Amino acid sequence: MPRQDAGVLKKLIFRLDGTADSKKVHFTSDAGTRWEAELSIHSGTTPQSPNLMILFRNRDNVVARQRYTLVPPGYSKVPKEAAEQLTEEDLKELLAESVQV
Repeated sequence: MPRQDAGVLKKLIFRLDGTADSKKVHFTSDAGTRWEAELSIHSGTTPQSPNLMILFRNRDNVVARQRYTLVPPGYSKVPKEAAEQLTEEDLKELLAESVQV
């Protein structure tokens, strides 16, 4: 199997638990809570591909319920690129709109 195809296989295997194609970003909310935003579930870059999902985890309280939302249209559908595009203010707004898991 060519080396390029090994990456695709890894993405398919780990897609279910979100470990493939993800990027973690840390930020602090206005209330002072430390959050980790993980941009994951990369499903392609075509116009028909769904937007990325963001999972929010409270870094100060690990037993707190996780939150999630989708990255709005207009941002990259590749996790690493979207993480560079999103500012801390964008992440705070998305956290405010997120839903508990």
